[in-house]
Amino acid sequence: MPLLKLTDSLRGLAAHVMMAPMRWRPGLATLAMTGAVLMVVSACSWRMDTPPEPFRTPSPVTVLRDQMAAAETAVGNAAANGTGPVAEAEEAAVPVRLTALGGVSPTSSPRASTDLESTVAAASAAARDCMDGADHNPLGGLCASILLAHTVLSAQPELAQWDATDLVVGSQVTPPSNTAVTADTVSRLALEHDQLRALYEVIAARSKGAVRTSALASSSAERTRVAALLAVPGVSDLTEPAYQIPVDDNAALTAHTALAHTYAALLIGAKPQDRAWLLNSAFVAYEHAISSGMALTDVPALPGAHQPSPSATP
Repeated sequence: MPLLKLTDSLRGLAAHVMMAPMRWRPGLATLAMTGAVLMVVSACSWRMDTPPEPFRTPSPVTVLRDQMAAAETAVGNAAANGTGPVAEAEEAAVPVRLTALGGVSPTSSPRASTDLESTVAAASAAARDCMDGADHNPLGGLCASILLAHTVLSAQPELAQWDATDLVVGSQVTPPSNTAVTADTVSRLALEHDQLRALYEVIAARSKGAVRTSALASSSAERTRVAALLAVPGVSDLTEPAYQIPVDDNAALTAHTALAHTYAALLIGAKPQDRAWLLNSAFVAYEHAISSGMALTDVPALPGAHQPSPSATP
């Protein structure tokens, strides 16, 4: 019923009641008025008992994203008040990560802190939870990339020598039995590691003292990694008896940087069961690259992922 007609009906009924005081007792008049309103409202199909909109609980993935964004904001705040290469690298990286995460939720209130070490540790823990909790959602790969960046930037350069006890998640650096990484990809990784093995043998042959000892240790570590990768079922042996080895001083840096980017790119799109070994392998390669001369500010904000331009708004 149109609102104008409803109003006119109510006014008419009220006038009728007021003009007949001798025939209506006050209580009956009120009851009649109320009943008339209910009848008119009912005729117009209005419902006074419509329930409110239900509260929408955020999905688990949204909660993980919000926690990750809040943790990154805290890192950015602490890095802005810090000094040194780690603070510089983290401060530049945080806006890129926040853009990739979609910004900070209005309901988030990250704690202000000037302690960069503790905020990075908290962000790393949030990234680990996100990587595991997101399961097959692409957010898991993004959080794995963030965890990789934090771990690389926080590690000590003197620990760059590959060691199965000094990794990010567990100790695995080769595919699990249920890997989704193709045998062809693992074959190419084995080839790259074998080329590194040969490079370090050449470096050792041209060096003396501590440099020679370190190169021989690296060559041995790469030989072990090659053997482990070639042992994966279905993998082809693409290694060669000899390689053309570059002779420039940046050869090791170039090789490790390329290998680190390769592992990181695989990590971004990896299935949950492959994230641990790819994360560990990328970490080792980046640490080798840093020990070979890579600056911390050259570590990508999101290793292996597209680096979005920071949003103009915080």
